[in-house]
Amino acid sequence: MDKKIKVILIISLIGNLFIIYVGYKALGYRAHINYFLDKYTNVVSEFSGRHVYSKDNKRLSANQLVDNRIVFFGSQITYGWDLNKYFPGFETINRGISGQRISGFLLRFKSDVVDLKPRAVIIEFSSYNFRPESTVKEIEDYISSMADIARMHRIEPILTSVIPVGRDFNAELETPYSVLDSLGEFNRWLQGYCRGNNLKFVDFYTTVADSRGYFSELSGIALGFLGLACS
Repeated sequence: MDKKIKVILIISLIGNLFIIYVGYKALGYRAHINYFLDKYTNVVSEFSGRHVYSKDNKRLSANQLVDNRIVFFGSQITYGWDLNKYFPGFETINRGISGQRISGFLLRFKSDVVDLKPRAVIIEFSSYNFRPESTVKEIEDYISSMADIARMHRIEPILTSVIPVGRDFNAELETPYSVLDSLGEFNRWLQGYCRGNNLKFVDFYTTVADSRGYFSELSGIALGFLGLACS
């Protein structure tokens, strides 16, 4: 075979391989872009949860405080709460989102609480928030910020202690970290914060914790009466 033809074939082969390589890398870059785009979409829309109750919020939006209205603002415990059963004498509005982090709470506090002009808001969140990447001080700041916003709008904030984790919960995550210790520290702070700022405090923790600080297996009945603790 002529030497020039061999050179042309080799160059052509190298060119085709280069095109295949570029195409492969482009697919990889596209996957990365889609990954970060999904994360961005989650942060700006789904993370805040503002869309969950947006239609109902438009219906309930008010210009002045509604005397008999209470917003229950929280995570999965609030979401699954039969409010009408335990609070028949009030206009109760459920604004619980299962599994939401407390940082998302602050992003939807205006639309899900302030704009509805309730007389009071009960704020609950889960032990899911206690992780190595989130300090107890950070969680305290989120709670105190929501309490300040509520009081600024003449809405009475009612704060609840965090329900403990179960005995089968793996407290040792990627790094050594005790959820029980952090949760206990926060609950003690919260009780003192409410006492010092003349806020109402509902102690869910004591109601359902066993002697070691875990969620009591016998507290299913007690959970049914959590509504009575607030009435």
